[in-house]
Amino acid sequence: MYKKILVGTDGSGTAASAVAHAAALAEAAGAELIVVSAYATPKETPSALAPADAPSGIDVAVGVLDDVDRRYASRVKLTTVAREAAPSDALIEVAEEQGAGVIVVGNRGMQGAKRYVIGSVPNTVSHHAPCDVLIVHTTDEG
Repeated sequence: MYKKILVGTDGSGTAASAVAHAAALAEAAGAELIVVSAYATPKETPSALAPADAPSGIDVAVGVLDDVDRRYASRVKLTTVAREAAPSDALIEVAEEQGAGVIVVGNRGMQGAKRYVIGSVPNTVSHHAPCDVLIVHTTDEG
């Protein structure tokens, strides 16, 4: 059985569903749950459309991971990682670094999936992961 289970989150409902599946699997297996939140490289010049006091990518990622910590740290051994990278790259990199046995991803990625088409993040992860990949069914509501 798996000793390390990795999942990513951006704080969305579908990501929360994938995290819940991964946490349940980790709890049942007595495995460590590793949760990754990726964020974009900050732009050097602020956008005219973004407020000057908008939180940075790292701040958002840390906030999302703090929420995961509050929900699951009492149930499983939990490690959280904020990574400056594209979501699929972050998942693959952290899986390699941490020796994950499985990456759990939702069937919807950063782009909405149409019937019979998997989202970009799960598609990329499923083709490049250094370990098993479990794709769980998620919906727009999570």
